[in-house]
Parts: sequence; structure tokens; C-alpha cells
Amino acid sequence: MIVRLLNLAGLATLGAGLVGLFRQRAESQAIRRGVLERATAASEVAPVARYGPLARRLAVWVPDPPATIPGRIAASLWAGPLTAVGMAVAVASGARPRWDPGLRCFVTRGVRGPSAYALRAVGADANAIGQVVLSRGGEPQPVLLAHEAVHVRQAERLGPMLFVLYVWLGARYGYRDHPLERAARLGARRALPSAASGASDR
Repeated sequence: MIVRLLNLAGLATLGAGLVGLFRQRAESQAIRRGVLERATAASEVAPVARYGPLARRLAVWVPDPPATIPGRIAASLWAGPLTAVGMAVAVASGARPRWDPGLRCFVTRGVRGPSAYALRAVGADANAIGQVVLSRGGEPQPVLLAHEAVHVRQAERLGPMLFVLYVWLGARYGYRDHPLERAARLGARRALPSAASGASDR
């Protein structure tokens, strides 16, 4: 019974991921037609969607890095499964993750292959998987890294649950109005107020 429920939950999450991808494609087309304003890494755009109480809280949730050594260890362990996937993707892309002490995460510059193709397909220059930031460019803009660092902090708090939450929120709100993306844009604006609109998506 439990296995059947887990399988159903997995299939439902996969379906939600497909819905999210279709929504993102529709958003991209609306942006190209000028119907919708594009959301960059630190832009402040008015949401089209109506948020419930949870989405409203998540849209302004910018966690700080863990302040203590035990906190950092716990955060790394909790984000560990996602970080392992991020490391595997980085290595498979032919790039080398390097620890960035300012961002307190691994940054992988110049990813190639399927990872770069996947980023291009969704119109992104970078994404974060656990404590690993994957960037298509040789030297990503600081505002883009600040945006992705918020996702790293989210992964440190939510661990593997981040993936499921992100997928379901993506199915409900798409990318532009995704509460966790709005929080990452807010975090980038706070980190680099002068660069509030100068970077591409994600």
C-alpha cells in the first residue's frame, strides 16, 4: 500500500513537472509577444497569479546562510542528496565545481552538453541544484550568482523536499510568478541593489 502511494505521488509530481514546463513555454511566448513583462534575475515584476498564504510567505523568504559551524554542517547534510545530483550534473557537463567562499556554495562555470542544452531550453543562464550552481557562461554576472545563492539557501533549509515543492509550485504558478523565484529575485536585489534589472532569467 505504501509503495503504491509513493509511486502515485512520484507520477503526480512528474505530471506536475510537465505542467510547469508547459506553463514556462507559454510564458516565454507571451513575453516574446510583449503580453508579459520578462522577469530577470533581480527584477521586481508584479505577479499575474493570485497567491495564497503559503505562496505569499515563500515569495519573500530569503534565508540567511547558517551562522554557526554546526549549522553549516547540518545544512550541508540536509541539502546533501540534491548537492550530490548537482555535482554529478556538473561533472557530466565537463566543468569543475569550485567552492565560492563569498556565496558559500560550489559554482560551476561554463557547463556544456545536456546541462547547457537544458538551461538554454528553459531560457536560463544558470540554476542551482543543492549547494551547486551551474552556469552556462564563463563568468556569470554577480546578480545572477546572488539569485542562485538564494536557491542554495532554500535547499539548505528544505533539503530534498525543495525539489517536490518547486515542481508543484511551478505547476501552479509557472516560472515568472513562482514564489521561490520571486524570493530569489528579492534576495538578489538586496545583495546587489544597483543591479536590480541587469541579468537574464535565473
